[in-house]
Amino acid sequence: MKKRITALLTLGAFLGVSVPAASAAESADKTLLPDWVPTSYDSALEFRNTSGRTCADDSLICIAFEQEPDYNSDTGQLRYSIKNSDSLNVLSHEVFTSEKSKEQIEVAVFAPTEPGSIDIAIIDTWAKSAALDLSYSHAKSYFTFTADDELNVTETDIYSWLPDCSEEYRQYLNSCDQVSVKDNYVLICTSYSAGTAYSWQEIQNGSDCFELAEISDCSTVNEIPLDGGTVENIYAYKAVKDGYAKIEYAYGPVYASEKAEETAAADCVVLDNAQEILLAGQMKTTLVDSNTGELISIDKDSQVSLWTDIKFETADGSIYSDPIEMITQNPDRIPNIAEFFDADHFTFGLSGSSLPEFYSLPEASDTPGYYSGNIIPENSITVKRYDNGAADVVFKLKYTPSGDANGDGCFSISDAVVLERLLLGKPAVPFSSWKALDFCHDNRLNVFDLIMLKKRLAAINEKGYTEPDVLNQWGIDFQVIKDGLELRQGPSEDFNVISNIPKGIHLSELGFNKNIHDWLFTEYNGQYGWIKISEDNGSVMNIMYYDIADKPVIYLYPEKETDVHVELELTESELSTTYPKYNNGWDVTAYPDGSLLNKADGSHHKYLFWDSTNVRTRFDFSKGFCVAGQDTETFLKEKLSYMGLTENEMNEFIVYWLPRMEHNPYNLISFQGDAYTNSARLYITPSPDSLLRVFMTYVPLDEAVNIAPQQLESFERKGFTAVEWGGCEIR
Repeated sequence: MKKRITALLTLGAFLGVSVPAASAAESADKTLLPDWVPTSYDSALEFRNTSGRTCADDSLICIAFEQEPDYNSDTGQLRYSIKNSDSLNVLSHEVFTSEKSKEQIEVAVFAPTEPGSIDIAIIDTWAKSAALDLSYSHAKSYFTFTADDELNVTETDIYSWLPDCSEEYRQYLNSCDQVSVKDNYVLICTSYSAGTAYSWQEIQNGSDCFELAEISDCSTVNEIPLDGGTVENIYAYKAVKDGYAKIEYAYGPVYASEKAEETAAADCVVLDNAQEILLAGQMKTTLVDSNTGELISIDKDSQVSLWTDIKFETADGSIYSDPIEMITQNPDRIPNIAEFFDADHFTFGLSGSSLPEFYSLPEASDTPGYYSGNIIPENSITVKRYDNGAADVVFKLKYTPSGDANGDGCFSISDAVVLERLLLGKPAVPFSSWKALDFCHDNRLNVFDLIMLKKRLAAINEKGYTEPDVLNQWGIDFQVIKDGLELRQGPSEDFNVISNIPKGIHLSELGFNKNIHDWLFTEYNGQYGWIKISEDNGSVMNIMYYDIADKPVIYLYPEKETDVHVELELTESELSTTYPKYNNGWDVTAYPDGSLLNKADGSHHKYLFWDSTNVRTRFDFSKGFCVAGQDTETFLKEKLSYMGLTENEMNEFIVYWLPRMEHNPYNLISFQGDAYTNSARLYITPSPDSLLRVFMTYVPLDEAVNIAPQQLESFERKGFTAVEWGGCEIR
């Protein structure tokens, strides 16, 4: 919380009372202080409202707090004094006043003289016996810091993260709910108008498991007292014992028994010797290594996707929800998800494409995950539920370094050579990632990694082939058009030839490596291996795919009559049929109602039609929907309408695709994004203000399968709008 200033406030060696402001100021060379240190009442007021009472930066500590003079005495003695550790030097100590305000602001700046722990307390000298002992027991506020060997200072008390000024209060509420958890604290934020008969009052204090540790007043400090104003408080309750407890505040009239207008409640379960708190509906998610049980690090710039599939049955039909949540730290707490365990259908799992580097989901024939009480595969997830509706979920991930040290996209003996040369200190060889060789998972490379690497190579030799990075359950069918096409052990001509495949054989793509585009994994006569898709940089094809990009049509809706030029660039298929005829593009006059005039022959059209053959695109089926054939019409109406097709566009889509799909027992459906748009680029001049491209791929199935639900995006039409829809059956 104290990021702008981490400065240690120091009043010199142990001070029993406040250092006289004048003498401290006279001894300090203020020109050496950074510009964030307050030098006037106005800057001290700004500091107090934006940084709070303490800040640490530039190897300094700065403390600022409001003072109360004793107007009943002749001396005008200030109420508060500062007590601090001996290991601090006072660099500046001043009390700033204003003619408009009775309250003064005391500012002190300290510098540590040695590494170690630091204490600073603001002592109430008006408290009984405080004048005699000035002990920490009379502290209004108590702060702790630590200085490292370079005397850099870090705040270590509760205010290192707990807001204590108006700016920090607003920032906190922007990122957290009114009721939140931090470590083993429950925080309840309240705000109300002063000077009224309404305020927040404690209803339940959770005393069985909690104690009130701090009340942080974050209200704005003003030079001139306001008539009213806003009171902003944060109540911090610290867990002290395991169990269930509820903390509740209510907003309403102070002196009346009327019903509360608003409540803020924390329904908690306290765990692990009062070190863990889960609120009702929270799902704690933890990612661990399946072999070691240790937490898996998530890079600060990364996030892991948690997909969900939720269904409630009501009298009016089924209600679906499928939010995708992001896990940004490990462990992480996801609010309001655990409450869906009692839904009629609740499924969730991790997206395999967003996992930490070198980690993968457990091997399973279906998508791994939690399926309404069933875990696939067994023991890959543990789920514990609590009486308050919270849950603790642990995902067990498999650590599998790629072994691809030289970055050539495959794991082979050449990677073993790289590691051997590194260990022997021989001249450098092409080297991509040392982590790819860390088979022992101990963040270092040694002979044990080499042993494990060779064991994996030996296992490959036993199988007779290199396994692909991606197993393609819904492989694309193709025909071999090169006679004697070589089936090899791996995706490179460095691997041995297993067999030769005759021309005309029909096969399926069973897998591929993410960064190798010209090889695929397949099976021929009971032997698994790799074939090369093409020769001479793709100019000569060795195989021909059966799939076609079927009936993509393009609608154009300009705001006024407009001449439009449309071009296609296909990188993974060949253009087949077009209507009107495609001649290095289409040149049409488009009208606001969507009608088109083809300039080449004067014909009129509702849309531009095209299709392509030999589609080599590796479509993404990591997420999607498994839909019974008889439910296809309802499904398409719902999803196409949500994505943004008009009723006319949606009807034309359904009329074309429904006869092909509704008679299948099931269809596995996935709407494609980059996989399609990168392989079929669309260029429209002038550029439309909004463009929607809907491309559906589906696999006819005899039985239902589990698949992570796909999160679709809705489309907003604005200005000149272009819309395209099409699809492809994966056979």
